[in-house]
Amino acid sequence: MSDLLLIYDDRNSLFRGGARQVARVSNGIRFVPWQAKITREFFQAQFGDHLFAFVLINPETNRVHAGGKTVRRLLQDRGAPRSVATTIEGIYQVIGDQFGRIVHGQTPADIDGTFPINENARPHIKIIQRKCSLGSCEE
Repeated sequence: MSDLLLIYDDRNSLFRGGARQVARVSNGIRFVPWQAKITREFFQAQFGDHLFAFVLINPETNRVHAGGKTVRRLLQDRGAPRSVATTIEGIYQVIGDQFGRIVHGQTPADIDGTFPINENARPHIKIIQRKCSLGSCEE
């Protein structure tokens, strides 16, 4: 079983530390920094641009979840009831832009949904799987 790949903004030391701690105790999720070169290459291949987005890649299902769908999928995959996952996804939709501007200094890309992994993006996922762990990637 392949790990889920969660792309997050690691510029904030609190998020970096949190990702490392969760990665140590959580089976099945690998945290991947949004700023890593390989992440930029994945975004370019998948979406045509290096979008600022909260993204979850599931190599086994060949799906990429973005925005609120990332939140929902993470919660459901970890056993949260559908109603809870849907509610928190809705909250993300309402506060995501403001949270992004305040905490990250930029608004997340207007992308939300579940998408098939683009054939051009597949090789980048294999490299991410090989080079990224505990919230950092080998360059």
